[in-house]
Amino acid sequence: MSSPLTRSTPLSAQRILVVDADHRVRDSLAGLIALADGVEVVGAASEAAEAIAAVRRTHPDIVVIDPRLPELEAGLALVPAIHRVQPAALVLVMGWSQSLEPAALAVGAGGFICKTDDPVGVVEAVLGAAHAARDARPGRISAPPGGSVAPRRAALR
Repeated sequence: MSSPLTRSTPLSAQRILVVDADHRVRDSLAGLIALADGVEVVGAASEAAEAIAAVRRTHPDIVVIDPRLPELEAGLALVPAIHRVQPAALVLVMGWSQSLEPAALAVGAGGFICKTDDPVGVVEAVLGAAHAARDARPGRISAPPGGSVAPRRAALR
């Protein structure tokens, strides 16, 4: 079984936007995702208004967000705001504590990724969600063996 980071079967172009206030996390995650076959990082944002503008401009399939943004009122409210602009986008919420997961799913997130996982595990969770999202959309290629992820959860760690 191959890792999603080294798979040879390309994904249908899954367009991914990364939103995190910490430039180190944002740039590292975007860079690691970009190394994977068949995905395209279409942008990165550090605040809610920038994220919404990027969603409008890039039409991502997947948006990975850390809701701890500079705007105190943004938080998980960014999830439905993204869906108002791009209803088909899969929004994955990324946080330091699993305790955020129920609230994230309640506002419409398609999954939760714990930042305490190792970096490869975080990227594999995003790529696994990309496979699951692709499977749920007509005309998409099915996930490779061992690469399935439950549609409502990006990681179970």
